[in-house]
Amino acid sequence: MKAQSGTDTNNFSKEKYLQPISKKYFYMASLSFSPLNNKAAFYAFIYLALVVVMPHNGHWGDMHCWADWASYSFNNNLGNIYSSGTDYPPLYHYILRFFAYLKGNEDLIRNNIFELKYITLLFEFASVFLLFKFIDKEQRPYFFIFVMLNPGFLFNNVIWGQVDGILAFLLLACVLALINRKNTIALLLYVLAINFKVQAIIYFPLILFILLHNIKDFKGIVHSLFVLLALAALQTLIISPFIITDSTDKLMDVIVGSVDKYPFVSMNAFNWWYWIFDDPMGLLDQGTWLNITYKTWGLLFFFISSVAALLPLFLVCVANLFNKNTQPIKKLDLVFANAALITLLFFFCNTQMHERYSHYALIFLAAYFAITNNYLPFLFACFTYFLNMESVLHALQLPHYGILFFDPEFIAVLYLLLILLLYYISYKNSSFLSNLKYIIDCLLQKNKKAI
Repeated sequence: MKAQSGTDTNNFSKEKYLQPISKKYFYMASLSFSPLNNKAAFYAFIYLALVVVMPHNGHWGDMHCWADWASYSFNNNLGNIYSSGTDYPPLYHYILRFFAYLKGNEDLIRNNIFELKYITLLFEFASVFLLFKFIDKEQRPYFFIFVMLNPGFLFNNVIWGQVDGILAFLLLACVLALINRKNTIALLLYVLAINFKVQAIIYFPLILFILLHNIKDFKGIVHSLFVLLALAALQTLIISPFIITDSTDKLMDVIVGSVDKYPFVSMNAFNWWYWIFDDPMGLLDQGTWLNITYKTWGLLFFFISSVAALLPLFLVCVANLFNKNTQPIKKLDLVFANAALITLLFFFCNTQMHERYSHYALIFLAAYFAITNNYLPFLFACFTYFLNMESVLHALQLPHYGILFFDPEFIAVLYLLLILLLYYISYKNSSFLSNLKYIIDCLLQKNKKAI
């Protein structure tokens, strides 16, 4: 069974959408609620309250896959999971195997598969906690509520039942570690991210540029080899169950096959393709315009727009290299705006995109909000993401989905406006021209010395 993400707008089960609140759980949550005296109790109360009201269902296709894969690894061991037909990289299968171990038998696994949401919710809480370093202590509970209880932020896990919140945590932790010049830890987190979902590869240029900023932290060949050895050791550890069962070839088939798995112009991602075609979901992306496939056009636009997006950050990092600065990168707002922008460009330009693929922009924009106190990009992104997801899933079971707010072309306009806003933020706050002039002056001086 393959994980599908939104080819059917009626996949959301109508039965028991909101479960009755358990008096037992609510009583436990109420006992822990004392936000003025105990901040930890406050966050525990929010977590328990979300667990209590969380729907026990989600997107049928994804939830069914989690149940099938968890049951298969329980019955046949984790190392044989790539004989189950799964199309996910290995890391989430560790979580599914852990969940299966806790349940103890296949019936409990299948009947309680919705409890996987509780695990993802912990990662989402952790993501917000990571941002507390940028927030005054008195403001942290309010920031937490503003981000964590935003319907757009919650939708992916609490309503849909997907796990993009875990990848968002790994990516955020990776970027934060890089900002603090903890390069080895950051790269280890990035290895975990790629082993969780392959699309984490799109952040490689961003990570590479920050590593360029931190290049002086790599002290010689021995230190660099140590870092590479640590990365290789972690990767070997992750795939060791599949080495033992001689199924690494099947794992590689999944990784390679993730490209062109759904060779359609769109998989419910309401992007610019909806302005061109009436039914992007029903159109193969191997069709051509000017003898170039739609897929290639998408990749070309993504490449060009990504270069434009990352150029200000690249200049900041190169200028720092010439300046021989060993301090942590200072343009944190630029880093997080760029991370969100790359996410949205990937979603907006390419073919084969699912509706969920813009999710990672939300946590980066929450980070931007934490640093700058500008909450508008985060709210705008959550609103747009919510409209796209709800238009696909129909979780609220509204009487009319043919209105403007749920129109794919309108939602694509909202995504474009958000992208343009982030371009404006990136260039406005990056000292683009002064950095460019400084780099040119440094290069000219080096050429004069060489002559």
